[in-house]
Amino acid sequence: MDTLSSGVALNRLPGHVRDELTDVDRLRSIWARHRQGQPRDARAAARRALIRRRVLDLGGAPALEDLVVSTSEEGMSGQAVSVDYVRELARRAADLPTDCASRSPARPLKDEEARRLADAAALPAHPVVRAAYTFAECVAVLRGLDCAQDGSDSGAGAAAPTTAGTGEDPPWALPWILASLVLQRSDYPPLPPGPGASPPPSDGREPGDRLAALVHYFARLVTGTLRDELCWAPASVPPPRVHIPPLASVTCRRIQEYVRSRRASLGLILQALDPEARTVVRSGGFDDTREESSDTAPVPASRTVLTPGAAHWWTALDLVVGEASLTLFVVVQEVGRPHTGVLAVTADARLTTPDGVRDALDISGADSVTVMPTDCVDDRWPQVRDLVDEAVSRAMNALTQV
Repeated sequence: MDTLSSGVALNRLPGHVRDELTDVDRLRSIWARHRQGQPRDARAAARRALIRRRVLDLGGAPALEDLVVSTSEEGMSGQAVSVDYVRELARRAADLPTDCASRSPARPLKDEEARRLADAAALPAHPVVRAAYTFAECVAVLRGLDCAQDGSDSGAGAAAPTTAGTGEDPPWALPWILASLVLQRSDYPPLPPGPGASPPPSDGREPGDRLAALVHYFARLVTGTLRDELCWAPASVPPPRVHIPPLASVTCRRIQEYVRSRRASLGLILQALDPEARTVVRSGGFDDTREESSDTAPVPASRTVLTPGAAHWWTALDLVVGEASLTLFVVVQEVGRPHTGVLAVTADARLTTPDGVRDALDISGADSVTVMPTDCVDDRWPQVRDLVDEAVSRAMNALTQV
């Protein structure tokens, strides 16, 4: 079903956000076809394991894990987000122990508050728009509850779809759960929160701009979740192909040329710190044994591979200044086995100093670039270039601060 055409709210979204929703629909279609040949029980077990890992990474206690897992089962796609169910979820969230990495509602929801959230979950719009709007409405309601509990004026704070997960307070669990249920009712995979899962700041923005920024953020999260589920593979699958597909080949070549074009300017910066500084650009692939064995490759590109055993090809930028060295990998990889035709472009780097080895990038899976089978390299190149630029910037910042 083409859900992009539904909903009046979509008409007010910027063009780039509409394009992202089109991409989400295309990736969801691939995901829906891919799962048809997978054993349902094994797929459900893989989903539960992924969700548990996400909640654990978030710092969640077993009670939060149980709540998220129980609302993420495949059968939840038939669960109506009614007023009574909203109140039940709010009660379960309020019962979470204090050691969970989430805040609880300050008091039980009233009928009008629960109805506001149930109405948001029924917004006639693209599922990602509906999930983002439901999330924003839930955050607004919970902020209102907090303000009322403190005895302060809740008018402006409760009306605006502000963000959770910012500042020192942990995020609320309820907005994520409701947004995930909205997606599942439209036959999308559940959307568990992950580390650093904080929506964009909304201060100083008009309501329409805040919603557009939130839809953009949710589109990236949903893309990452669809890609995560595509990456699951049954125990017996064909081996990765030996020859690089044309789209992957062109994308890799464009990345190599771009990284090499950055090498000279990076070298000048590093040589100002150390005349003996070195910059080296290398490339290879999943079948290249040098990737794992070479002394010049302290960070195997396979660290970023989303589908275990899938074909991947990498471009590496080695930076050496004094006793510190950094290797940045930009990896083009196939997503899913058997092959789905989807590619992902990811980045990873580790910094080596006399004190040890540590990660040098703080780039989440949502920041990776997904390439569709029907794309040409020019379609995704602006996103790939931005990813490479951001990775290089963070790598240089980490290296020059040693």
